[in-house]
Amino acid sequence: MLDEIVARYDDMLDRLGLDSFAYTVTIPDSGVLTIEDAMRRLGAVPAAVQSPGDPHDNDRLSLHQVGNGVVTLDWHPVERQQVTDRLTGDGFRHWYLSFDIEGNTILYACYGEDEGHLEHPEPACIPFTHWTDHFGPLSPYSKLLVSGYDSEEEEAQVDIVTACLAVIEVESGVRLDQDLMDGPHLVVSISL
Repeated sequence: MLDEIVARYDDMLDRLGLDSFAYTVTIPDSGVLTIEDAMRRLGAVPAAVQSPGDPHDNDRLSLHQVGNGVVTLDWHPVERQQVTDRLTGDGFRHWYLSFDIEGNTILYACYGEDEGHLEHPEPACIPFTHWTDHFGPLSPYSKLLVSGYDSEEEEAQVDIVTACLAVIEVESGVRLDQDLMDGPHLVVSISL
């Protein structure tokens, strides 16, 4: 099943030709996180409502209601993780993925107080700690995630971004696809 999800994301990213992107999924342990609640957590007010097919604005963060959670999309990310991390906390599961044109990828997961992260192409280096020890709640996917790195012996077996998207989908139940990206959403200024 995981291989099929990875293949679907490989195909989607090839079709879209994205060179930079940030994506978050935030789901409450119980109840519903509405877009309005998410905006309050972000400390923002709506800038505009966009309808399907509208171009993605490069100075805005879009918020999409997906089931009982919220997805954010940022099409031209600089370092905005500090903004979307306001959605994390006790009672929430949160995933943040970003990548840029140079191949730098960050995956961060926070399940209440349990945190994990991955950095690509160079894993985080902390003395006396293997870099996979920082995966936290991502640890069940270590084999898949490690296969996204080149080693001295071989090239990466999977694209790290597609592997990260697959992990987020399996863990959250939220599928990133064209319908989600083009669906109705609220937009907030990223200069929060």
